[in-house]
Order: sequence, then C-alpha cells, then structure tokens
Amino acid sequence: MQRYFRFGTLMMLCLLSFLIFADGQAAGKIKAEDFSYRNISLGDSEEALRERWGEPDVQNEQVIWGIHLKTFTYGDVVASTSVTSGKVVDINLIGEKYRLRKDVHYGSTSSYLLKVYGKAERQFLDGHICYVFSHPEHPRERLILNLDAEHGALQSARITMLPLTDEEADEMALSEDAFFVELDLKRGFIASKEIDVSALPKEDAVQLGGYVQ
Repeated sequence: MQRYFRFGTLMMLCLLSFLIFADGQAAGKIKAEDFSYRNISLGDSEEALRERWGEPDVQNEQVIWGIHLKTFTYGDVVASTSVTSGKVVDINLIGEKYRLRKDVHYGSTSSYLLKVYGKAERQFLDGHICYVFSHPEHPRERLILNLDAEHGALQSARITMLPLTDEEADEMALSEDAFFVELDLKRGFIASKEIDVSALPKEDAVQLGGYVQ
C-alpha cells in the first residue's frame, strides 16, 4: 500500500513539473497580434484608421528618415500613415492609459515584459533604453518598448515599420524590395544627399563632378 502511495505521489510530482514546464514554454513569445492596436495594424489604410478610430483630435504632417508622413493624434495615441502609400506605418502609444496584450501597460516591470514577449536585450535608441521585438513573420515590423532609465519600468510603446537608425534608413532607401519602395524611401534618401551649391559662383554652370567648361 505504501509503495502505491509513493508511486502515486511521484507521478503527481512529475505531472506538476510537466505542467509548470509547459506553461513556461508557452509564455514569453511575441505574437502577430502585438503589432496592432485597437483593431488597427501596420499596413491598414488611412480610411480604415478613420473608420475605426474616428476623426483625430489633431492632424499634421512630418518627414522622418526622408518619408513624408501624415500624423493623426487620438488623445495619447499617434498613428502615422505614409503619404505615398496611404497606409499605416507607425503607431506611437504615449501617456498612461494604453493597454497591450496581457494587460501590459505604463509602469509594467521589465520582468513582466519579458514574461509576456520573451527574451530581449536592452538597447539604446533615440535617447531611450528599450526592448525591440520583431514580427514573427514580417521582421521589418517592430514593437519598441521604451523603459524608465532608473527602474526599467515601461514608459511608452511604439509599433512601427519605419527605419530605426540612419544606417537602416539608407539600406531601405537603396533596396528594390517592394516593401521599401512602397514607403517611397528612395525619394527622401536622394533629397537628403543633394549637394548644396548655393555658395558656388553664380556665373559658372555646375554639375555633379565639377564645373561645366
């Protein structure tokens, strides 16, 4: 009888260990749904944005990395579309009211973020300490979680397909990939590389490579 009791106890412990292991394996994984917010995903149209979120509080335009954007501010959320494609390319979540999957929110700890999204190294980007996660199927789409420098708690979140560095912007601009062509990066890249000839003598015609004789 005692032998059966011990065997049953051992089997129960094994089962509990398996369940704990399985739960640990299931947790901490980035998902496709992490790259959308309030039923708007990267790549959705401006029309879909207005239909689902309504008219913005403020609408503006700006250029980032040579990409001409329209920005739509809804309280503490700013969505941006490419003027060229008309598609959503960036969603910036600021303030303290946003909620992400598994109740990730302003002030969530670093340990909880890693438990939800998986392992990631801290990076320094645009003056912020952050975690950067890539879409499991579309690696150019990123989820950026900006952290408080002192405590490592979540401050703001950003879902984007825009370049994150100068080097990345140049790489995208020169690529023939349809994904980047759609963002019209090449036009902005060429404009940013134009040579200022305003200081050259006015009477001489100028071309790239030297003066025209």
